[in-house]
Formats: sequence, structure tokens, C-alpha cells
Amino acid sequence: MVRIPCHVRRFVRGRFFPFVPFTVRSARVFGIIEALVDTGSPFTVLSTTDALKLKLPITKMRKGESVHLAGFRFLSSPIKNPAIRFRTEDGKSHGINLPKMGVLIPTKINKKTLQDVKHIPSILGNDLLEEHKLALYFSPATKVALLETVE
Repeated sequence: MVRIPCHVRRFVRGRFFPFVPFTVRSARVFGIIEALVDTGSPFTVLSTTDALKLKLPITKMRKGESVHLAGFRFLSSPIKNPAIRFRTEDGKSHGINLPKMGVLIPTKINKKTLQDVKHIPSILGNDLLEEHKLALYFSPATKVALLETVE
């Protein structure tokens, strides 16, 4: 069984949420990000802030399906074939490959919009959890969270 520790931190209204760090690599991107593990989200995406951190050319990434999140409208511009690597509880690396991962690109890109969406995190959603048989264990009371492979 693979166990991937998550960070538990305050996020919305002072409540605690699980975040997991991972490395993402594709032909267009390489870097370490931290994503909210969101079992209520159907998809896994990189935030606009993380896209900028990873030096993705967001002004040129104008293709993708329309997505509404946190009161904003984005295009979910795809990155094809990203490889994701997590650090396991015992310090090893656990890798998975995805056919694609979306990048949240605001439909209007300007300084105000980029400022407004900077609080929206990258999201690790149910698509990745289901496809790679990962389960989230999360106890807000004890501030413990981890992802485990489901046998």
C-alpha cells in the first residue's frame, strides 16, 4: 500500500483542508506545486498562479473547455501527458501518468483578474483519485491527511 502524506492548513473561512505537494512534468512544464485535494471536484487542474510560477505562456493558452470555479470563468487549457510524482510516507517516489491536465486560464487576463484569482489553488480532483485508485483519509480534528492506494 502506498501512503502519501498531505499538508493540512487553513484555507477557507479558517477551516482546515488537505493539500498535497507533487512534481509535475510534461513537454511544456516542470515544477513542484501543492494542490488542494478536493473530492468534490470532478477534475484535476493547475491554478493560474501555479501556471505563472511554472512560466507557462497563459496569454497564448486560449483553448479548452469553459469551467466555472469560485465565481470566476476559466478556460481549462490542456497539458498533454503530464507525469506526476508524489513523495510517499517512507520517502520514496510514487509516479502516475495522466492523459491530460487542465490549466485554469481566466477568460479575461489583466492585472485585476490575476489578482482576483490568485487565492484559487491547484486542485487534485476525483478524476485522478478514481483513475489511480487513491483514497483520501482526512481528519480535520487531528489535522492529519494522507492519500492511500486502494487495493
